[in-house]
Amino acid sequence: MDTQNSPKATVLVVDDIEQNVTLLEAYLKLEGYRVIKAYNGEEALQKVEQDPPDIILLDIMMPGIDGYEVCSRLKNDPKTQFIPIVMVTALQDIEDKIKGIEVGADDFISKPFNKEELFTRVKSLLRIKRLNDALQESYRTVAEQNQKLIELAQLKDGLTHMIVHDLKNPLTAIMGYLRIVTSNMLGEVPEKQVKPLNDAYRNSEYLLNMIANLLDISRMEEGQLKLKYETFPLREIVEQNLESLKILAEPDNKTLSMDIPDNLPPLNADKGLLYRVLTNLISNAIKHTYPNEGQVKVTASFNPQDQMIQVNVIDNGEGIPKEYQDKIFDKFTQVETKKLGKKFDTGLGLTFCKLAIEAHGGRIWVESEPEKGSTFSFTIPLKPNIKS
Repeated sequence: MDTQNSPKATVLVVDDIEQNVTLLEAYLKLEGYRVIKAYNGEEALQKVEQDPPDIILLDIMMPGIDGYEVCSRLKNDPKTQFIPIVMVTALQDIEDKIKGIEVGADDFISKPFNKEELFTRVKSLLRIKRLNDALQESYRTVAEQNQKLIELAQLKDGLTHMIVHDLKNPLTAIMGYLRIVTSNMLGEVPEKQVKPLNDAYRNSEYLLNMIANLLDISRMEEGQLKLKYETFPLREIVEQNLESLKILAEPDNKTLSMDIPDNLPPLNADKGLLYRVLTNLISNAIKHTYPNEGQVKVTASFNPQDQMIQVNVIDNGEGIPKEYQDKIFDKFTQVETKKLGKKFDTGLGLTFCKLAIEAHGGRIWVESEPEKGSTFSFTIPLKPNIKS
């Protein structure tokens, strides 16, 4: 039903002269409006609180609380600020209208008023109010839906965290049994079974690393992961990574190397987290370099000006398109490499790297060109800002 001229459209008429109220009431009722009346400012405010109207016709010159004050109070109250107010006045001075605008009046009509002009202004403002009401309702609906989405996301994250946490125990047991079998503790393993068992163990390690990434990402996003600072040489964790990951490079004749200055200052950081950062970056580099001619190199340098150590993991592989280089640190991002028809699947590894480096006060980024390789770099401050 059209609220502009239906009984549902309520008009509050405010005037201290009873004849004016009676006349406006008669006109408005003929047009189908519901009319409520007030004869002074105080009564008008009470009526608005008791029975909020759709529009107010408000006389300015009234004893006690005048129309300016009534308008100002209503427009400054979030519950009533969108009710249109038409000031009905015999005043012709431009300063009076400016004052009305300053207190929030939506329109003016002069006494003696023209009936057609009155109805036109009332209908116009009611149309605007109806649109504004629809807009506010849309805002409320969107806000409610957004809150539900937030609650569902929190529930999903909670369930994911619980499931991932519970996966650790059976996976650790599987890895333990695989080690028992491959160590010949239960009898010698036939040669043709050694490689599949070792592959199963390595994939279990990969899966365990993914689980650890998920758990740490969750903790870092919630600000609950506390870094365990210790002093150690960067070369130590690079060498350990290259030794453990060479098994991934050897089948395709890929070369792993490092170039770290002997005088590089030691790191003061969370050794376990940085070890895993390097594991993710080096294993990704190995994965995306070409067979037989693939090269992965870890380099490092110290900048005395900003007191930062920079680490680079360089490969000569398929590279990453420029338009995706800012996105690959997001969760579950996949980047198409057009020529090879492959996907650069970052999963959670690069997300973990980003959060771990930023938790140290550093920065991580990538420089890459398709078919010419990628360089993943990160910085770590020499003197970390340890929060108490």
